[in-house]
Amino acid sequence: MRAIQLQLPNPRHTEIHRIFVNAKPDNAWEIARHFDMSMVPWVRLLFDIRTLPSKIVGSDNQNIDRRLGIDQITQEETGFMIIHETEREVVVGAVGQFWHLDIPFAKVKPDKFRTFNTPGWGKVAWAITVEPYLDGSTIRFELRTSATDDQSWTKLNRYYHIIGVGSRLIRESLLAHIQADLGKMKLPDDNHRPLPGDELIPDSQYSITFHTNIEAPPPIVWRYLMQLGCDRAGWYSIDWLDHAGIPSVNHLVTGWETRNIGDKLAATPAQDSFFEVYSIKHEKYFIIGGKTVRAGGPFKMTWAFILEPIGEDATHLISRARMESSPKWAEWLMGNVLYPPVHGLMSVSQLKNIRHLAERDAQARLSS
Repeated sequence: MRAIQLQLPNPRHTEIHRIFVNAKPDNAWEIARHFDMSMVPWVRLLFDIRTLPSKIVGSDNQNIDRRLGIDQITQEETGFMIIHETEREVVVGAVGQFWHLDIPFAKVKPDKFRTFNTPGWGKVAWAITVEPYLDGSTIRFELRTSATDDQSWTKLNRYYHIIGVGSRLIRESLLAHIQADLGKMKLPDDNHRPLPGDELIPDSQYSITFHTNIEAPPPIVWRYLMQLGCDRAGWYSIDWLDHAGIPSVNHLVTGWETRNIGDKLAATPAQDSFFEVYSIKHEKYFIIGGKTVRAGGPFKMTWAFILEPIGEDATHLISRARMESSPKWAEWLMGNVLYPPVHGLMSVSQLKNIRHLAERDAQARLSS
């Protein structure tokens, strides 16, 4: 469980950015934790514009610390403050009426940030986390916003819709500069690397792969995979195409936690055709497939879902479909013309919807 989830549970809005760098965690943390945002030229320009009035009247202190790192932002402890810090994770928070031009901040001690609930205030927290990943590291930035009452949230949300574009640009620029400093990691090529399930059709000439990163741990993502099928939750894709227009179940259902080799997954709402579970390893991979006759010849396909952890609280989800058929002209037609656009559209939608639901559940883990 990430510290920001403890400090600001039940956020009304969340944004997460992640990068992968060629640096060991200790080095990546040193750079990320102490990065000076004033090194980004346009961020420094914004700061200079903000201090322009004091320069005009001659009250600008030329000796002021113009660095814009976490320590400089939080040093006064009257606005933004460090509310949690461990070896490779820091959480910064503030309670304020951010919708005012001159922001009033509530006088809150760091250890009281989580429980502060006096009406009339907005709450903001952001965190930087560094974790080992493959031969390097992954750096994660998470922003959470909320408010102590609905009226304050309306004001904060309206304000954020105005400054949100600039806020996201700052975060993306920050991470881009850190990634440039440390070196961008070359990630495995999911389209061409061997994956579990390939061995079931080893000579397949037609394979299509999709992937996504999900800011939720493998156990949550796995549960949604276990619900696939028209005999359970649906396919989490385009429901009017593959589920008779019935919305896929948008929550985890007790009793649908597992599948076993040999299980049948209904491919259609009429349950007149099925996929079979060929192979399964808990929270690692789930491989289904089927055999039939098409164009006067045998047709075989597999559909694999592979989960790989990203740090402790995120998942890289890969979907790969493979097929073989005869006669060869029919295999070519399906593999090059018919199958890719249809399966591609459905798979992209499926991964997007699973990501949305899993991330929602991950963010709300402390909602009870």
